[in-house]
Amino acid sequence: MVDPYTNYDSNSPNVHEIAQDFRRLGYVGFWVQSILAIIPILLLIFVLFLRPASPSNTNNSALVIVLGYGCLFALIFTIYWCFRYTQIGSKLEDPNERPPKVEVVHALWIGIVINLIGMICVILVGFLIVGTLLYRMLTLPPGGSKILTPTPGTTVLNPGSIVTPFNLIAIQAMLSAMAAEVIGIAVSLWLLTRVSSHQSNLK
Repeated sequence: MVDPYTNYDSNSPNVHEIAQDFRRLGYVGFWVQSILAIIPILLLIFVLFLRPASPSNTNNSALVIVLGYGCLFALIFTIYWCFRYTQIGSKLEDPNERPPKVEVVHALWIGIVINLIGMICVILVGFLIVGTLLYRMLTLPPGGSKILTPTPGTTVLNPGSIVTPFNLIAIQAMLSAMAAEVIGIAVSLWLLTRVSSHQSNLK
């Protein structure tokens, strides 16, 4: 059987270089995504499981919860998938366990698709949260913006505050989650480029 990773072009990366890329970028993606995902995961766990229900936030609550679960599962899966890249790299080094090229490409496309799904969920949640805050701001009566002013002598906003610290933490969490998904997409695309540039007889 002809090895699908046999080089036919000296300028193309050899299998050992590709294996090193999988291990190196897999660990980079794993740790960077893990760090970026700390805030989103903790916030989503708090919102979905620990935060008491609020009657004032029922308009889009069901959709936000569904998208929140999507973000949470996508983040956890993509972190695991980056670690899986390191395992693929180890298998590529072993001729007896080396997976076919088509299987490696399939694994990379799975990583790209799941990261894209996670990013779409984050963007939709962002639209809902920011859109809700914008709507509240635009429907304020004249002079109503004063309720955004902190109460003198305290660090707590007035009871009628539209923008709360929790809203800002949620926006920060969305940005962190989006950055994590971007890292996952970048790692997968780079590895896909490396594997695709490897000259072989496998179509």
